[in-house]
Amino acid sequence: MGYTGLTVADLWSVRLNPAGLAGLDKPTAGVFYQSHWLSKDLAQQGLAVAVPLGKGTFGLSGDRFGYSLYNETKVGAAYAMRFGEGLRAAVQVDYLGVRLGENYGSASAFTASLGMQARLTEALWIGAHVYNPTRVKIGGPYDDRIPTLLRAGFGYTFSKKLLMTLEAEKDIDQQERIRMGIEYHPNEVLYLRTGITTGPVQGHFGAGFRLKRIDIDLAVAVRSQLGTTPIIGLNYRF
Repeated sequence: MGYTGLTVADLWSVRLNPAGLAGLDKPTAGVFYQSHWLSKDLAQQGLAVAVPLGKGTFGLSGDRFGYSLYNETKVGAAYAMRFGEGLRAAVQVDYLGVRLGENYGSASAFTASLGMQARLTEALWIGAHVYNPTRVKIGGPYDDRIPTLLRAGFGYTFSKKLLMTLEAEKDIDQQERIRMGIEYHPNEVLYLRTGITTGPVQGHFGAGFRLKRIDIDLAVAVRSQLGTTPIIGLNYRF
């Protein structure tokens, strides 16, 4: 769905807006694998676990991107809480690590993010997320500042079968990006998804299958200059 998800309640809210974790009603675990432009050296894999407890939900996640000469690692811990049926808020702390081969050393840092979701009507949710508001630097030999991202958007449910999302993302040092997604849910098993993002322009297409406690998601992102990025995800609801 064009990497949208600010208003969605899902396990992978740990990567998009941790406030969505508060909308889960069962413990859930999942893994994903993503091969950027079909390159093994640009592969990304991750896992996540979310456990609802009362009005709150704890979430843990881990990511790894890259290969032997360059890789990035991210580990996050989140806590989300719902306030009634129409408001969710969350905080997340992330550990980030970067390594450049054996001779260039490594660096790491901790940063945080804040997220919220609010229901304005039965059909309309809005969401907002701030990543690295304190503008932390990665440190070590790189001394680069971790991007500070501001995101806001909405999700509108036209019916039980159709959801549309529209979001904006602003890196305070870069031009803003717009993302739009659509999910069509024709029956209890099948989900069809598409979306588009700007900066640069990418098209997104995918399908999801809900089989009792297991969710299987397949997707592909297409960028005309660089090719396709396939993605596969697997969730289990306990």
